[in-house]
Amino acid sequence: GSGGMADVWLAEDQELGRRVAVKILHERYANDDQFVERFRREATHAGGLSHPNIVSIYDRGVAEGSYYIVMEYVEGRTLKELIVTRGPCPTPVAISYTRQILAALRYAHRNGIIHRDIKPHNVIVDREGRVKVADFGIARGGASEMTEAGSIVGTAQYLSPEQARGAPVDESSDLYSTGIVLYELLTGKVPFNGETPVEIAMKHLSQAPEGPSTIRPEIPHDLDLVVLRALGKEPADRYRSASDMDRDLELIGR
Repeated sequence: GSGGMADVWLAEDQELGRRVAVKILHERYANDDQFVERFRREATHAGGLSHPNIVSIYDRGVAEGSYYIVMEYVEGRTLKELIVTRGPCPTPVAISYTRQILAALRYAHRNGIIHRDIKPHNVIVDREGRVKVADFGIARGGASEMTEAGSIVGTAQYLSPEQARGAPVDESSDLYSTGIVLYELLTGKVPFNGETPVEIAMKHLSQAPEGPSTIRPEIPHDLDLVVLRALGKEPADRYRSASDMDRDLELIGR
C-alpha cells in the first residue's frame, strides 16, 4: 500500500517466521527533518503501546538512506473499505467497532498519547471482527499545538473544531473524531462534507449535525444522543473520557 508519507510492504520476519508490515518513508522525505520527526514519533508512541486494539510496533531503523518501521501485519480491511463496499453497519456492529476504538484510545490516553487522526482509514478489522487502530504518525504526547505551525493535519471530515482552528488538542479531540466514525458506520455518510478542506472545517466550527436517525430511522434515540454529545463543538460539551463514552454505548448495546 502507499500513503502520503510512506509505502507499506508485506514482509517476512525470518528470525521469528511471521509475516509483518514494513512501513518505509518516501525517499523524498528522508532529508526533511519534519517528516522524519513525525515518522520517528509514530514508532516511539505506538511502540510504547501494547494493547489488543492497537497495531503493534516491532522495530524501526534506517536502511538505504530512508527510515522504516516494522509492525504487526493485520489481515483484514479498513473500516473505510467496509463502509464503501457494504454501506452502513448494523447498529450492534457499529457499536462493537466503536467500543474497540474507544478501548484503544482509553489505553493511549492513559499513557499520555493523543492519536489526533482517528478516521476509518486508520482502523483495521481482522477476520474475527477485532478492531486495530493504526497510524499514530501525528500523535503527540499530552495536550499540544498543531503539528505543522497551525496547518490542518489529518483528514478534514474527521477533524475536531479545535483542530480546524489550529488550537491545542486533548483527549476529547479524539472522542470527537470517534463520534464522526460512529456516525459514518451507522449512516454510510459523514456529517460534514464540502468541496475543500476549508469549507468542511467551517462546518465543523459552525454547523450543528443532525442525529444519525434522520438518515436511518431505526437507530435508537439514545444512540443519537451519544453521537451528538461526542460531536459537541466545545470540548467541555463532549464526553470527559473514552471510558465515559464507552459506558453509554455499553448500556445501549445491551
